[in-house]
Amino acid sequence: MLLALKDRNDALKSFKGIGKIKLRDKNIFHAVRVAWLGTRTGKLRIEVLDVSGRPAASIASDGKWFYFLSHAEQRFYKKRAADPSLKKIVLIPVKSSDIITLLGGRIPIRDHNSVSIIKDTFGHTLVLKAGFGNIREKIYLDQSKTTVYKIEMFDIFGSLTYRAEFGKVQDVKDYRIPFRMKLSDDKDKSFQLRIDRYWADVPVSPPKFVLTPIE
Repeated sequence: MLLALKDRNDALKSFKGIGKIKLRDKNIFHAVRVAWLGTRTGKLRIEVLDVSGRPAASIASDGKWFYFLSHAEQRFYKKRAADPSLKKIVLIPVKSSDIITLLGGRIPIRDHNSVSIIKDTFGHTLVLKAGFGNIREKIYLDQSKTTVYKIEMFDIFGSLTYRAEFGKVQDVKDYRIPFRMKLSDDKDKSFQLRIDRYWADVPVSPPKFVLTPIE
């Protein structure tokens, strides 16, 4: 089962999409339109759009550097980071590599040294453990053992970092992509993504993932 999850959408090397994200911090909500471009090799770019559809802010990671550019404030930020956390942007402590994996319709798999399976009335749960037996990840599958409807990620001490829930899975070319996604923690914060359009195996060039200050 775990090998099947690792091989899911394995041929998908690049993608782009457009949709809407909704951020929740306790009782405060904020929704924006976004567009994104990503590659299997760890490159990601996200454009936050204003009401007219123009970029209001740009976020990028090229595998070596993390970039942030505010077009409205003309503010630029650059930091060396191979796999940056996007917590300051999406509220949830999720790495860029996890977002790329999830947007590609795949499941992030944490390093582990043991796997167990729990069966219940909803389906099956894979439990991945490492170190001194601390849980690193839980993967929730339906009764068919083919559809993942939720995952939970844990830090090295076994505490939850975030959970991801999936819905409205659609076919794009030969790939299965969740068009609804919600990431949340135990502190009443969440990040929801609704995909409106999605393109698979799109052409990409390295300069797309590098941002520079506004002249």
